[in-house]
Amino acid sequence: MYIKTIFREVENLLEQASIPSPRRTAVWILCDIIRCSPAHLISREGDRLDQNHIIRIREAAKRCVAHEPVQYVLGHTEFGGLRLHLSPAVLIPRPETEQMIEVALEAVGSGSTLKVLDIGTGSGCIALSIKHALPAAQVTACDISDTALQIAKKNAKKNGLDIRFIMADLLSYDFVHTVGMGYDLVVANPPYIPDSEHSQLPRIVRDYEPGIALFCGDDPLAFYRAIAESLGTGLLSQGGTLVLETHVDYADSVGMLLQQKDVSQVQIKPDFAGLPRFVIGKLL
Repeated sequence: MYIKTIFREVENLLEQASIPSPRRTAVWILCDIIRCSPAHLISREGDRLDQNHIIRIREAAKRCVAHEPVQYVLGHTEFGGLRLHLSPAVLIPRPETEQMIEVALEAVGSGSTLKVLDIGTGSGCIALSIKHALPAAQVTACDISDTALQIAKKNAKKNGLDIRFIMADLLSYDFVHTVGMGYDLVVANPPYIPDSEHSQLPRIVRDYEPGIALFCGDDPLAFYRAIAESLGTGLLSQGGTLVLETHVDYADSVGMLLQQKDVSQVQIKPDFAGLPRFVIGKLL
């Protein structure tokens, strides 16, 4: 079978299943399995594939047709110039999170020897991206899930980045004691989707991505309240910066919550869609 033939087959299957961006997903599947770039895929469309490649391509397409995210199917994604291993134990990094990192880096400046904490690291995408951008920074990443931490550690090793990983529960009374104090930059993208919104999420999210990293129960401010409380026990140093990703419906509430905890210069910044997504503040 020719490459162009299997490509059309996969694209049609994805389109019929109403998978977003079927052509892009088909390109991603074929390039990953054949091991070529998108440009080379076009130039090689007349090449014949062996049966093993055809079987693997069809199996990957079948999983995507069932609305399994292509990142889980292939086991990796690209994020901020880094290649990250993924599994259903961790969230798939979003463009909004990549934008949050840009917001954080802009807030602290470049070339700084900062002490940084990433709360709820998941795949490690935030911690690794900051360390990649600021090699001199001392970066710590924590998560409640040991499985997630193992994936993050693997990603750090693959990308040659030195990160300290700690298992910690943000909602625990001893969280600050576990992760340490005096951070210059604290970043977090905690669970912020209320359980009541479960049915509103696309199947590709609600059926495959880890609920522990998505849902916050009945209180959309639960994790932000815990972060705010930790500021009073020394988590963030004087003059330190806090950057949070939030639910667009609760960004203002998170901002007010921080102001009640003496966080100054609170700003709410929009995401690429113009929605209020990021909350920034300084402890002065």
